[in-house]
Amino acid sequence: MDEPFEEGASLRRTYHGETSSTPINTSTADARSIHTRTGNIHSESESGSEYVPRFDDYGDEHSVVPLRRMRSSQEALIQNRESDMDVITGWLYNGPLQRAKYEDFSTIDWIYESTKARHYKNDLRVQTRSMGMKGRLELLADSSKSWMVLLAVGVTMGLIATCISVSSQWLIDIKGGYCRTGFYLNRRFCCWNADNVCLDWMTWSELLHVHWRWLDWLLQFIVFVFDAILFAGISTYLVTEYAPYAAGQGIAEIKTIMSGFMMRRFLGLRTLSIKCVGVVLSVASGLSLGKEGTMVHIACCCGNIYSRVFKKIKHNEVKRRELLSAASAAGISVAFGAPIAGVLFSLEQVSYYFPAKTMWRSLFCATAAAVTLKLLNPFRNGKLVSFQVTYDRTWDLFELWFFVAIGVICGIAGMLQNRLTLFLMEYRQHSVLKNFARGEVLVVALVTAVISYMSVYLRADMVTLVSNLFTECTGQETDGLCSRSDRTGNVFSLLVTSVLRVLLTSVACGLAVPAGMFTPSMATGASIGRAFGMVVQTLYENHPSWRLFGACRPDVPCITPGVYALVGAASMLASTTRMTVTVVVIMFELTDALIYVLPIMLAVTVSKSVADAFGKDGYFESIIHLNGYPFLSMDQEYVLHGTSDELMVRVSEMTVVEANGETLQSILKLLRESSYSGFPVVKSHSSLALVGYISRSDMLMVAERARVSSVYSEASPCCFARGNVELSMAHAQMLDFRPWVDSMPITISHGTDINLVAEMFRELGVRYVLVVHHGALLGIITKKDIVRTVRMHSRNQARSALPYVPAWLSTSLRPAHSPVQQNRLPIFSSESQVL
Repeated sequence: MDEPFEEGASLRRTYHGETSSTPINTSTADARSIHTRTGNIHSESESGSEYVPRFDDYGDEHSVVPLRRMRSSQEALIQNRESDMDVITGWLYNGPLQRAKYEDFSTIDWIYESTKARHYKNDLRVQTRSMGMKGRLELLADSSKSWMVLLAVGVTMGLIATCISVSSQWLIDIKGGYCRTGFYLNRRFCCWNADNVCLDWMTWSELLHVHWRWLDWLLQFIVFVFDAILFAGISTYLVTEYAPYAAGQGIAEIKTIMSGFMMRRFLGLRTLSIKCVGVVLSVASGLSLGKEGTMVHIACCCGNIYSRVFKKIKHNEVKRRELLSAASAAGISVAFGAPIAGVLFSLEQVSYYFPAKTMWRSLFCATAAAVTLKLLNPFRNGKLVSFQVTYDRTWDLFELWFFVAIGVICGIAGMLQNRLTLFLMEYRQHSVLKNFARGEVLVVALVTAVISYMSVYLRADMVTLVSNLFTECTGQETDGLCSRSDRTGNVFSLLVTSVLRVLLTSVACGLAVPAGMFTPSMATGASIGRAFGMVVQTLYENHPSWRLFGACRPDVPCITPGVYALVGAASMLASTTRMTVTVVVIMFELTDALIYVLPIMLAVTVSKSVADAFGKDGYFESIIHLNGYPFLSMDQEYVLHGTSDELMVRVSEMTVVEANGETLQSILKLLRESSYSGFPVVKSHSSLALVGYISRSDMLMVAERARVSSVYSEASPCCFARGNVELSMAHAQMLDFRPWVDSMPITISHGTDINLVAEMFRELGVRYVLVVHHGALLGIITKKDIVRTVRMHSRNQARSALPYVPAWLSTSLRPAHSPVQQNRLPIFSSESQVL
């Protein structure tokens, strides 16, 4: 089976009796220590330094940099052929390491990109040092580029969140009727000044003058189902036809991208456009999905698009990822009206590399988004989100036991929802359903609409439902959730709603539509918490003399079911995502009540602990494992057994390149006949003395440009070594690969503990290490080898801890084989690989 995410050289490996021959072609040169001779870079002067053409860091065009170099007799040949100056010459190069453009589904070179950023900053300071005030202004302008991007992202996210909220609410209400005073108004704005009865809102039955009750119900039911299918169909058509990456929530892929993985078009303009339109339609269709989770993907798309304006950020993947980390905070800020929680979300969930300056940038971007949303005021009530509530009651110490019970229940429910979701996703990937993505969406939308219309709690949109569940009852309210006479029926309905919500959310999370699972999880937890609170309230009203309720005052309501709903929502969200601090701060910013932080913290801690007992991975990490992305979590500690000798691919199974024994013809033949992602460079096949490492993309770029040039022929010798080369080779039109050869790759000795190797991959961001013994190459260890070993170890640990887990419950513990691993271009994102 092809595994396109393999790093380094193509390997033929045997794992537990299973042989895998994998042509790997998706990784460029891997991270290592960069040997950059900055002292050899000078400006043009009277000392004889001349300008040498070279490719830029992305291989797109040529730039000219001054280099001190050894003069070659081939220089006269090249100068006589000015038309061929766009190809790499045979000059004896001694400048900095260069890189071609990163391929899709490859991993960036963290050390190289960081070094390039430092050199850019140092060179700019040197250039502006003697310019006085003008130089300081240039430094200020350069440093303000990142802030300009973040400000643009924050303002744009406020505008996008306003449009999505207003549009989705109007489409949700249009399924039940329209406003006669303004067709563009949703029901809330249409009935803004109405007291009890809204005369301006007209249902479809009233429009057709239907007076029979059963016919009225049937007509409204048909319109509700038809609109649900129509909206879902348009959404899935847009996704499958124009932007497959817009499907799902996208946070799992963003985590992988933040770790250094390249997924082109995932953060592009087309994906952004389809995501914004599709999420409105999918939420309005009534599918058990929410729009809040997609805001993170949308914010990162905006950050990626705006970063292209400045070359400083566009051409440096590390800088871009720093801005994407800060931009993700704006998504949570506008989704929940919680800018502080957005910063914590960026730190706790999304970021893989989070320097201290990124926290300040995240706060700035999240604040800009929240201020923009506040100024636009889409709900016309001064709230950033429609389900913000306030409480004027406190809680008693005895209620902590009930909050712990809610945490346990929601922890189990969240774990079951994750397992069922992953089981259905994996089933789609291996069943005939993967060929009928659009049809599956239509069928699920039909079934969901039919089931939801039968229950008032399922028929209401989830934002309204969560808002009502959070709201506490006043003395004047006696209907709905506040009805005392029908409290038993409400409790039963809420519990049934919770079960159905888990099932519908598990099915909908893998569909080819853009949507998230934050709001459905909160709705499920709020339903469980509200039902639990109503049961406790009934016990208190029937048995106020119990010692348990001894702290309650008779003249003040003792139990507030809305608080239990809030605690349940936080617990359910924590158990599905494994977030802790972020969830607590989200709920605190939603209620503006510091007094409820302790109950929420307690319930969240219990819920996450219960869910962790069945597996450490949350929803996003499980999606990453399901799709086989090369991701090493920074949160988990691995205890592996073995040494580098057991894990490495031996040199006899690899293809190596001789430093000075290759020709252009042999290089082209090697590239045609192999799909390897990189090649170790050795002095000779007999000695295997390590010289360096060159990636396939770099070698291919140089070889192809030399092939179409009139300067070189197929017999032209190739040079990969940075040592002294005979000047006579210049007369033979030597093709110089040395600017692209990493002459100082990260190496380890044979017998190195595998845990140390894993830490190197995780902490340094390297993609491969070479195993040597006294300078001789023994083998290579790639990031994919480490990821595979870690996951096998995690599965074995989980199975030994839970020996009697049902098959569907242990889905995330099994090896995953996704369409992404079979095809370099995924049809959909993590939640929707079903075509």
